[in-house]
Amino acid sequence: MSRPAPIADWVTIPDLYRDPFPIYDRLRAEGGVHWVPSVGRYLITSYDAVHTTEFDQETFSANEEGSLQIRAMGHSMLRRDDPEHYPERKAWQPVLRPGVVKRTWTSVFERNADRYLDEMIAKGPGADIVWDFAAPYAAENLREILGFHNVHQEDLQRWSQTLIDATGNYADDPEVWAKGKRSFDEVDAALDEMLAWHAKNPDHSLISTLLRIPDYEMPIEKIRANVKMTIGGGLNEPRDALGVAAWALLEHPDQRRAVEADPSLWPAVFDEAIRWIAPIGLYSRQVTTDTVLAGVQLPAGAKLGICILSANRDENIWPDAAKFDIRREVTPHLAFSKGVHVCLGAWVAKAEVATVGLPRLFERLRGLDLHPERPAVIGGWVFRGMLELPVTWDAATAAVHAPETLRPAATAPRVAIVGSGPAGCFTAQAVRRSFPGAEIDVFDRLPVPYGLVRYGVAADHQGTKSVARQFDRLFTDEGVRFHGGVTVGEHVSLDELRAAFDAVVLASGLSTDAHLAVPGGDLPGIVGAGALTRLLNGHPDHHRDHVSLGRRVVVVGHGNVALDVVRLISRTSADLEGSDVDDAVHEGLAGDVRVVHVVGRSAPQNAKFDPVMVRELAGLAGVGHTVHGTDLAAVPEGKDARVDAVRALEAAVDGNARVQVHWWFGLAPEAIEGTTAAETVVFRGVSGEVRLDADAVVTAVGFSADASTLVEPGAHPDGRVEPGLYVAGWLRRGPRGTIPDQRSDSRALARALADDLASGAITAAAEGVDALDLPARVDFDGWRRIDVRETLSAAPGRVRAKLRTLDDLRAAAADLSIMLPTVDAARTDAGGGEGCGPVTILFGTESGNAELVAEDLARHLGDRADTRVIDLGDLEPVDLDPERLHLIVCSTYGDGELPTNVRGLRERLLSERPELAGIRYAVFGLGDRSYSKTYSRGSEMIDEALAACGATRVGEYGRHDAGGPLDAAEVAREWADGVLAELAARELVAR
Repeated sequence: MSRPAPIADWVTIPDLYRDPFPIYDRLRAEGGVHWVPSVGRYLITSYDAVHTTEFDQETFSANEEGSLQIRAMGHSMLRRDDPEHYPERKAWQPVLRPGVVKRTWTSVFERNADRYLDEMIAKGPGADIVWDFAAPYAAENLREILGFHNVHQEDLQRWSQTLIDATGNYADDPEVWAKGKRSFDEVDAALDEMLAWHAKNPDHSLISTLLRIPDYEMPIEKIRANVKMTIGGGLNEPRDALGVAAWALLEHPDQRRAVEADPSLWPAVFDEAIRWIAPIGLYSRQVTTDTVLAGVQLPAGAKLGICILSANRDENIWPDAAKFDIRREVTPHLAFSKGVHVCLGAWVAKAEVATVGLPRLFERLRGLDLHPERPAVIGGWVFRGMLELPVTWDAATAAVHAPETLRPAATAPRVAIVGSGPAGCFTAQAVRRSFPGAEIDVFDRLPVPYGLVRYGVAADHQGTKSVARQFDRLFTDEGVRFHGGVTVGEHVSLDELRAAFDAVVLASGLSTDAHLAVPGGDLPGIVGAGALTRLLNGHPDHHRDHVSLGRRVVVVGHGNVALDVVRLISRTSADLEGSDVDDAVHEGLAGDVRVVHVVGRSAPQNAKFDPVMVRELAGLAGVGHTVHGTDLAAVPEGKDARVDAVRALEAAVDGNARVQVHWWFGLAPEAIEGTTAAETVVFRGVSGEVRLDADAVVTAVGFSADASTLVEPGAHPDGRVEPGLYVAGWLRRGPRGTIPDQRSDSRALARALADDLASGAITAAAEGVDALDLPARVDFDGWRRIDVRETLSAAPGRVRAKLRTLDDLRAAAADLSIMLPTVDAARTDAGGGEGCGPVTILFGTESGNAELVAEDLARHLGDRADTRVIDLGDLEPVDLDPERLHLIVCSTYGDGELPTNVRGLRERLLSERPELAGIRYAVFGLGDRSYSKTYSRGSEMIDEALAACGATRVGEYGRHDAGGPLDAAEVAREWADGVLAELAARELVAR
């Protein structure tokens, strides 16, 4: 039932300005949608109601008649709906992308932060954080981003304040309008001058970029309006976020101490601050047709005030919402908006405040505290922030500037890397990029490279294994040397290696399965998941192992390694087409398996598995699933990717399936019982004891060091043991982290090496590998001979037949009768050369980032493929062509939402269920990993919809964390190359 809007005639603008929160609390309690006469519009105050307006631009239009913002700034993209809105947004996006912020603007922010902190420190205790630091800092950053080289940051401050005052002039004050008009005209005059300048002097700034947009020339009136919009929001939001966050920490000393002890919490401070007090507190919308919102009737033409300050304090979403608490569970807030108008400057603001501004403020001002005699003042409701924040401090430190350059290439170091798995190879890549002239030698105890990729990644996940193809280039094109069959500690000591090289990186990983420390944990019949994976992968250390798991298997653990085991022992040989599994071992191991129990301590929302892997299991033919020990209805659908994945398992019940998998949550192992071997595993949960009978027990509870481990894992989280000795991969992190994590870690390690060289802590003076007396080694050509032998020996349906003993591997490496293809030919066979077939790149985006990645992929594929780029929002299922490979690049927003214009496609796929058998696609998801429960969920929803219609996903499921250190386009290029390499390998198998 709907009702007319209640009238809140008791609300006044002065009360809203002083403190809107008691007003908003009452409005939410009364339903969340009210007519408020004093502001001449309906105020929307509940989270759910605001969320609804964000994602329905057809009903709740940004293009408001008589908009205050249009009057104050001109008709910017913020007051347009799609399709008119999108081209303007896309034009703004390249300068504000996360990768550009990291590469170009963060160093600008660092310089400006130190400059204005120096000025604040010179004023002495009693200075104001907002007006003596945050405001000039944010203004100067924005001035440089925009490219206004003809004005001062104080001009930006004046323009921003008067323009946003006019935008929020609901009291219709004529003086406010007059000041806003003066700034309006000043911006236009300065912009005209800079447009002419940038036409002749292009740089990285926004104005320069606007003049170089391919295939689009933005009309001048749109440039003017959008520049003014950027000046308004792009200055006050980081300024007020920084001020509020500083105030919050000074008011909460326990949380301040936590952040100072753990600087990784700065992003949490930023997000909680803008949730707690959103800098942009309200914006407008207009209803296009009669509708009902939160049970309230709204007539066509109704003007709305979308109250972000209120929605971000909705108690239905955040317990104790009025409290500032950086430890609260991360739930996506609305401070950056959602839907098609999600904030373009979000990553700029995060970098300005969380990466640079706040850390430098608290690092440099020791004993920073609120002024004892001058209280802090906060105000505003359309825009809210600190009006006064005077502080004192005990001492100030000088700015520390990073060295400008690295050592010249002529003095590049000689670097030894121990371990040729992903950590070692990514490290070699990063060192090569930092030091093009470096001599880099990679050592491995086995005669073959790639470690975890070859022997640890599940045999049926060839997309993940295909990263080896990019590592090949290290050894064929980039001068990195491989030395197989060399064990550090046996053939050469660590001290000898350090004496021969300027720097040594230990990246040998951890391969020993952690022991399950319960009574009976040493009984026969217990096998580690890592050992099982290596056995199926043909590892030479396990060539004599003969294991049968019997009919009933209990897998202890819910991580990705556990899920690999469950998948591999549940599949038949026919299901493993295109893998490199050892068929004889697989049949002996898993041929009799009929019941699998996979058991973990946590609830689904806290489990360690990748939800995509759970969905893969849910879709296996001949496998039924039963879920125990969790109430999935307690978590709404779409709010947690892991819970949603377990729902897919619940839907895959099949009592007649060949293998039955039982999923148990919330159970901790207590004991393993048996006389001569493991027979029963005893668990305990909140409901008491659970006993599961087993013919075999597989433990997937992590990995640990053994006698061969060269350093204590995790003891050096920054990667530096001491200058000249470094650790990578699991020796750095401890036994956690994925292959993509190693890629990002390698950049940091290369920087540490560069810092030690620049400071003189190490020198480039060692002799290198020639100083060592090493045994006969397998070089990279030796590995290539092994590769050829294994590939040519592959059984039908398999990509290779691995040589299982060290003797066989060495013999193949030394067999000069094995003809090696040219490097170019090998690359072509791996999908890296010509003729990889027609490719359609489909993108789903609101911010524009996915489209830019898609366009970069099209350039990257170049002449290798007939490439098309299409917006998923414009796609009909009938457009999918079985003759083409489809690469999907899709962003996730907020609380796991799809881009708005992609939702219709997903709904059509799920409701109409078109027949898409024969359609091949791969997925690359863009998201923010800090929202761990919904990270990449948008792309996963498209994946699920396509799979439900019979389409086949191929290759590795790619992901990019927008908050991480890597560029999205770079990661996407490597992902696409891996997908193509896997498909090429499958085609070779088919031939």
